[in-house]
Amino acid sequence: MKKNYFSNSLKPIFILFLLLSCADSYEQNEEDIAPPPTPQTNTLYTSMQWETSSPAEEGMNPDLLETAFINGFSDGSFTQAALVIRNERIVYEEYRGIADGEKQTLIDDGVPDEIIEQYDFRDSFSLASSWSVAKSFISILVGIAIDKGLIDSIEEPASNYIYEWENDDRSQIKIKDLLNMRSGLVPICRDNEDYSNPIPIICPSFPSSGGDLLLVSNLSEVCIDREIAETGVIQPWFTSAFTWEDEYFLYINCDTQVIGEILERATGNDVETFAEINLFSKIGFDNYWWSDKTGDNTAYCCLDATPRDFAKFGQLILNFGMWGDEQIVSSDYIDKIISIYPDLIPTERNVTYAYGMQFWTFSTDITQQDGTVFPTYPIYSAIGFDGQYIIIDFEENMVIVRNSLYYPWITTGERVLSGIGDLNSEVNVPITLPNAMGIGIYFDRNTFLYQINQAIIQ
Repeated sequence: MKKNYFSNSLKPIFILFLLLSCADSYEQNEEDIAPPPTPQTNTLYTSMQWETSSPAEEGMNPDLLETAFINGFSDGSFTQAALVIRNERIVYEEYRGIADGEKQTLIDDGVPDEIIEQYDFRDSFSLASSWSVAKSFISILVGIAIDKGLIDSIEEPASNYIYEWENDDRSQIKIKDLLNMRSGLVPICRDNEDYSNPIPIICPSFPSSGGDLLLVSNLSEVCIDREIAETGVIQPWFTSAFTWEDEYFLYINCDTQVIGEILERATGNDVETFAEINLFSKIGFDNYWWSDKTGDNTAYCCLDATPRDFAKFGQLILNFGMWGDEQIVSSDYIDKIISIYPDLIPTERNVTYAYGMQFWTFSTDITQQDGTVFPTYPIYSAIGFDGQYIIIDFEENMVIVRNSLYYPWITTGERVLSGIGDLNSEVNVPITLPNAMGIGIYFDRNTFLYQINQAIIQ
């Protein structure tokens, strides 16, 4: 009999230097004039390798930074990796495998031994999972496609590419509506009443982590084949407290998957190929992108890379799209990302975070345990299920990456998503800990970010 271990366990998921010189008011001999200094080039933009520095050299208190990492890597946090980059250099990083208490948690929860034993050792070369951090990569690819004239703008109707929407109300949906998760389309989820059902259904309740699409064999097809939700009524997948209305925010994986299809149709390449030519190869980002059974990349998730490479993506955003002397994506597009706060705060949810352009901001004006209010300004982030973060702090010129313990469980030799079948011969899934195994322990991102920020010497 085939065993299905995953049907229940996968429930939830700037550098520009301007040299100014002034001519002396008297004549000098040529040999008396000193040559201009040679600009210092960070190896990040030449050999694609991070330079390292010390916290003190980059204006941070090493003891406070160490305290933040001790807490962030405590047994029970399931943290695999974390890095702090300031002024374009790594000032602190740490990696580890599974801790004893975490291992016991998995044992107590009935996780198979053959899975547990995969997490014993991790270092800077070990892969981490993006989960929904991949959405932010998709956004930057849209910006690149616009720069190249392959897409007109984010104001363009999505139906210019998703021709299936040309002749109905969906023709009014703009690309920006999909980027901002305000398309108005119904959310779909797998059928939790019948795990063997391969056909997704309209989510019967709030779609945690954007809705679980891992079991769908043709992601783009089912995500395109959705209708606009009725407004003015209670929608159980939104809330039971008030009605669903136009332009409300609903984080749903399918909207990003449709953007991936737009990219493919606009560029004539699959998402991964377009990304490799125009983004990954430019910043030295080595990766593996998962796909569905049709070969389409999972645009909404599942990009495997090292934490150091994920940090490069954060640095690109911090640089306003510049990588060395090359503009990878226009600064105008990065400005659109920055403008999500305050323009795209979901006021209907009475929150202080913003979401748009496939990026988040952290909630602002949070009173920390010591009484300090932090953050008081928007801090941007790509965020993924199970505690995956690329945090971009423009105010402090800082990038922070955090990833949870990860193992790509692949039994067929390919990163083709499949969550049903024999564990050792048919299942291919990205297994992060602990949430992907159905264990409800969550990383305290707010405290970790605050403690790192507190290490900055004012």
